[in-house]
Amino acid sequence: MKELTRRNFLLGSSVAAAGVLGAGMLSACSPSAESPAEATAEEPSLKEATQTKEADVVVAGLGAAGLLAAYGAATGGCSVIAIDAAASMDGTTNTRTSAAFAVGSSLQDPSPEPLTIEEFMDYVNTGTNYQSNNKALRAIIEASGKAVDVFVDAGMPFNVDFTNSTKADAMMVRGGCVYGVAGEERAEYFTKIVDEAGVECLFNTTAESLIIEDGKVAGVQCVSGKDVIDIKAKAVILATGGFLGSEEETAKHFAGAKIVCMGNMLNTGAGINMAISAGAQLGKCFSISMNEYGGANTKASPTYSFRPTSGTNEAMRLPVFGGILLDGSGERFVNEGVMCEKTMFCCEPLVRESYYYAVCDEAFMKRWETEPLPTFLGDERMKGMFADIVASDIREQFDKAVDEGWAFKADTLAELAEHFGLSNLEQTVAQYNEYCDKGADELFFKDAKYLTPVKEGPFYIVESMPAGWLSLGGIKCNARCQAVDPDNKVIDGLFVAGADADLFTSPYYAAGSANGFAVGSGLIAGEEAAKAVKA
Repeated sequence: MKELTRRNFLLGSSVAAAGVLGAGMLSACSPSAESPAEATAEEPSLKEATQTKEADVVVAGLGAAGLLAAYGAATGGCSVIAIDAAASMDGTTNTRTSAAFAVGSSLQDPSPEPLTIEEFMDYVNTGTNYQSNNKALRAIIEASGKAVDVFVDAGMPFNVDFTNSTKADAMMVRGGCVYGVAGEERAEYFTKIVDEAGVECLFNTTAESLIIEDGKVAGVQCVSGKDVIDIKAKAVILATGGFLGSEEETAKHFAGAKIVCMGNMLNTGAGINMAISAGAQLGKCFSISMNEYGGANTKASPTYSFRPTSGTNEAMRLPVFGGILLDGSGERFVNEGVMCEKTMFCCEPLVRESYYYAVCDEAFMKRWETEPLPTFLGDERMKGMFADIVASDIREQFDKAVDEGWAFKADTLAELAEHFGLSNLEQTVAQYNEYCDKGADELFFKDAKYLTPVKEGPFYIVESMPAGWLSLGGIKCNARCQAVDPDNKVIDGLFVAGADADLFTSPYYAAGSANGFAVGSGLIAGEEAAKAVKA
């Protein structure tokens, strides 16, 4: 068995390379927008430009959505300028994502029973009670395979084999297009795609405001160093990666919640706010692509749990082991077994709490330091990833967590409760232990296999926060990824894609769909922008 110790942690770079499922990377500070119901396109107060550029289409953000948007517009016959706050293509978010869920790509041709648009659309709609923007959903699913084929045609390798994929397989097995390269190597393929399409890319460039002329979208004002650049264009595509990098925007859209951003801190909601300033309507569904590897805390270093040997503290995984979870008052608030088995898709209860607490006892700690981690995990993918790994130095890691202030150890439950101010902890644990003795959870009806009592001191507690790769939800749009106003009227010349658009259900449902929806919507936005410009 492999032992998971600090000595074999790969510190720093592997955590920095954590996959973030989604679109764009862009930083901006936008003026406070009017309420969506009152917003109209008004000429903003702009800075004096030091440079002016012109193009048919300007794309803000070169992540998953922006890259495909730039490609789609350029191959549609338009001159395109694409901007990103990153220093180079290697710094954009899609160079380190895990996989794009796609339907109909050439990669899937070998399957004896290829996944169909109808199957995946039914999967998403049934699983989320038809919360999706179905016009957009239908178009994006179809475009996802075409978008992946842009990468395939550029020669990018993928780690997939659909030769034996059938209807009996899990959905991710049927549509998950796992990228075969990452970082600089993947960035080279992205650069090849935009270069061959004739896209002019401006890096170290931040979009700040839309340019509005005569009540219509006419370009983007950007800042690059000391330069203020006006890019005049007939169409603008916003693909800036959502808002999870901004505490203020996150709190605004998630009812005050605190969420650890695992993605890029430059994703601050710039595109969404710019669109609202032009009269666009904010959508209604917001969620996150949650950390499937465990918990997080801003007091910790690194701040979130990740893959084996990635340098993150194993104590962060306690919240996803199926044991007791408590809210800020010390009461249970969720079926912890479901959290264990479907961690990536269970963000809603956690986001509602912002801070939540996992408790275990000495008997559990003895198991934790001696048994392979798959013993405690419910997700089959996670079990495979952590096969044979033992957190043999979990006590040392837990001590570090205590020193950092997000964990605590005590001889009594009363001391745990006092430390984090969880007034009902003792009563809750007593009731929970009764359920464990009975073998039946009478509160949230958790599967009996996850009922582990908390009786043997000393006792251990971990404070955790929800964490996500990116925000999901943004500007309301139609099937052409055109931004619309409160009356569903198109904002002429304004397109949204990826995490800047209202494409997703709440909660996030299908693994890989954040990236798949990003590349699909980006391609649609680019192609439709080109059609509009050429009309």
